[in-house]
This record gives sequence, C-alpha cells and structure tokens, in this order.
Amino acid sequence: MGGGELYCDTCGLAPVVSVNGAIASPATGIAGGARESGGSASARSARSSASSRSSSRSATSRRSVSGRLSRSLTGSGSARSVSVRSSGPATGTSGRSRLGAGLVSVPGVPRPNPATAVMEHPEVPERKRFCSRADCGAPVGRSRGERAGRTEGFCTKCGHPYSFVPKLHRGDIVHGQYEVVGCLAHGGLGWVYLAVDRAVSDRWVVLKGLLDTGDQDAMAAAISERRFLAEIEHSNIVRIYNFVEHLDQRTGSMDGYIVMEYVGGKSLKEIANERRGPDGKRDPLPVEQACAYGIEALEALGHLHSRNLLYCDFKVDNAIQTEDQLKLIDMGAVRRMDDDESAIYGTVGYQAPEVAEAGPSVASDLYTVARTLAVLTFDFQGYTNVFADSLPDPDHIEVFRTYESFYRFLVRATDPDPARRFASAQEMAEQLTGVLREVVALQTGRPRPALSTLFGTELRVTDTTLFAELTGEVSALGARAVPRSRWPRGRAARSGANGSPAPAGAPSAVVHTGGGAVP
Repeated sequence: MGGGELYCDTCGLAPVVSVNGAIASPATGIAGGARESGGSASARSARSSASSRSSSRSATSRRSVSGRLSRSLTGSGSARSVSVRSSGPATGTSGRSRLGAGLVSVPGVPRPNPATAVMEHPEVPERKRFCSRADCGAPVGRSRGERAGRTEGFCTKCGHPYSFVPKLHRGDIVHGQYEVVGCLAHGGLGWVYLAVDRAVSDRWVVLKGLLDTGDQDAMAAAISERRFLAEIEHSNIVRIYNFVEHLDQRTGSMDGYIVMEYVGGKSLKEIANERRGPDGKRDPLPVEQACAYGIEALEALGHLHSRNLLYCDFKVDNAIQTEDQLKLIDMGAVRRMDDDESAIYGTVGYQAPEVAEAGPSVASDLYTVARTLAVLTFDFQGYTNVFADSLPDPDHIEVFRTYESFYRFLVRATDPDPARRFASAQEMAEQLTGVLREVVALQTGRPRPALSTLFGTELRVTDTTLFAELTGEVSALGARAVPRSRWPRGRAARSGANGSPAPAGAPSAVVHTGGGAVP
C-alpha cells in the first residue's frame, strides 16, 4: 500500500512486522511493528516455543464468542446457540495475548505469590456489614458512640442472626484434603479462604464459605453453584473443583464450602483504583483498555448463556485480570434461565431496572457489562443513585464527546427496554470490537479493517469475460458456422430432412459435432 503497510486481501488484516522489517507469521490485526518490550501483545504471545523467545512473535487474533439468541422477559430462551469460531481452540491456554483482540496491548498483571495475598487481620469493615436476609438488608454490627461494632449478633430490625467472623483458621483441614492458609477476602455470600490441596500436587485452591449458613437463600445459591458450575470449563471463568462440608466445632453444624481454582491477579476494581492522582481523584481507564476487558467478559457470558445460565452480577469486583487474561471469579449469583424461584442477587448501579419485576435475562446480563464499562471509562458520579438507570449527558463526559460510537454503544446496551438492547453476547461483542477498531484507528491514524460479516470474499474467474467473443458468421442457433472446406465429402451445406435441397432462404442449421455436419 501507499504508506508501506501490508494487508491481507482475504481478511483485511495486517501482519506483524518485526523490528528488523521481517513479516512474522501468522498475521494478526496489529498494523504496526512489533514492540521490543516484553509487555507487548505480540511478545507476550510467544511463550509456546523456546526458539521464538528472542524474535518477533504473534498468534491468531480472531476471537471466539458464543452466545444464545435473545430470550423474552418470561424467561424462555432460544434452543439454538450462535457462535463464531476461530481455527484455534476456544478454551485452554492460548499462545497469544488474550486481551486486546489483536488491536491493543493491555498491560499485564503478574501472577502474585498466593501466600502473600492472605489477610493478616481478616475482618469486615463496619460500613459493609448488613443483614444477610434478602428482604431486610439493614445495617448491622455498627459502632455506637464509644462502643465498637459487634462482629456477631442479631439484626435489630428483623432479629436475623449475623456473623462476620471467619470460621476457618490457618492449619485447619477441610474434608481431610484442603489445608487452610488464611483469608483472602470477603464478599456478599461469604468468606474466601486460600488453601492447599494436599491430595492433588499441593496445588493452590480457594474455599468459599457462607457468611451466614442459616440463610437458606445463600445456602441454595452455594448448592446451585456446585451442581452446574462444576461442569463448566472456559478460559474466562474460574474453575469449580469440588463442594465439601466441614464440621464447625463451635456450633456443631456442617458448613458448606466450594473448592475452586485460585486466580491470582487484580480485580478490575483494584486496577481502576490504582489510577489515582495526588489529589485522590481516580483517572479513568483508557477506553481501548476497557473495551478489551468488555470483549473478554462478553465471551465468558456468552458461554454461560449457551449453557442456559445467567451470570446476573457482573461488576468491577467480580472480574480479575491475571497476566494477560480476564476471568470471572464470583459465581454465587449464577442461575438457570428457567429458574423463577431462586433468590436474585445483583448490585445497585449495575443491575438492570427490570430485574426486580421481570427477573434476570440475557438482556440484563449484557446491561451489567455496559454499566461496568461506563464505571471504568469516566468518573461516573451518582451511578448508584441519580444515574442508577441512565447515563449522564454526553456533553459533560469527555470520552463520550471524543468517541461517539462508544457512547452510542452504551446507550443501546443500557436501553430501559430490554428488547432494544443487543440480542446476544456475540452481537454485543462484535459491536464492541467495532468500537475498539474505530478508537484505535482514531488514535493511531491508521485504519483497522476487519472481515465483513455480511459480505464474503470476492469471487474470481479465470478470465475477464465468461465467453470468448465470436468472430465470423454465426448460425441462427447460435453455433459457429463450419467452413465449407471442412464439410464431409458428399454432404450439402443445405439439405432438407429427406436429403432434398432446402428451400431458398432457409436458415443454416449445420453444426459441427466432431463426427460430421448434421442438420
């Protein structure tokens, strides 16, 4: 091309060009030269072979997004799933950089030493202590005057018991197999513990317990998590290994724990909070980085939707970036699409407005992804109250003024009418990838074309015309006239059906078949 770039005439993507000018293979969607830093997308994607560690590296950039077609508010879903597959595997470890869709390089998050992630003094802050009963939610365990707040007791509003004290301690053996190291964090459904699986190569695992085992809704959610999530294998979803019970020596009750894969890294919330200036004000994430996270999240949600499952509670807290990959970690709110009885879990500011009455759906899942992208890309003040169900005026938001396509994307994904949103995670991911292409093109001044989903590749023929141009006399039947010199001896050029001469003026009906002239 005029500017020196090379583009594939089949898919429209450009190859990776190394620092020495050589073209790497296979091609990705990155049009510029490969960076020398180890943090670039092409450099990080070549851990698969020792020979490629010292050279420019790349891998396939076409993504795989699976999703179920749109479902109605009644909870019925389509039985047919829609997927766009690449030639590579959809799950498992990939040789390429997962984040960025081959268009941008997202800073990697190193996998930390699990032992250093354990909380030294595990406790739930008072501002996060609420009654676990679904129809109550009143503040509990708060301090009054000089008296410190209680970590155990009864809700003063409904009388429901609460406890914020970890039930497992360092050295405890759960199910005769998992040795507890300590607490990692706490969430809406319970404490999260780090443990070592002594039965399987001393691998690091996570035990997720219940904040209050007396809460039947929370217990039902944990049991549901064990039943269908243990069968799900996807590179963007935390792996569930087991579900075990452990005797609480203090109460004598059997407490349930979910054993899952340990995912070391940083949540999107931590990544966003680290971008704060000296004045304490958070610097929003670059829109291209947020789009990369959104594409990965939609791939995971699409896989769940294809299994007739809904995630229900996607937000910045429930996704972790580990190295160059994004994973959903909190599966406590996942439920089946046809489940109309289980408790619904969600977060104010992220949950779609129709969920309270109509229940969760594919459309409400996609709504949570859009709200998360909004929280990441600008200082979204009032997203839990004033703008709980809407977006701010685009004239007041710089990222909306700069990238109108991104704003239009969020408007559609958060439309108050679920039927006007994206029909599937696949469709939403394709649109978000298009937004990302436009954002990168505006920033770099180079187009980022993609293979059309509406039109196929150009059909080519062996010549510029379908038929060669005829020369000489042509018969009325469209066949080329045979010269008199090539007629068989003794046969007339014009003859009737019985061999008599044809009448004057009759059209010629002689064709050449290779075996003589026939009428």
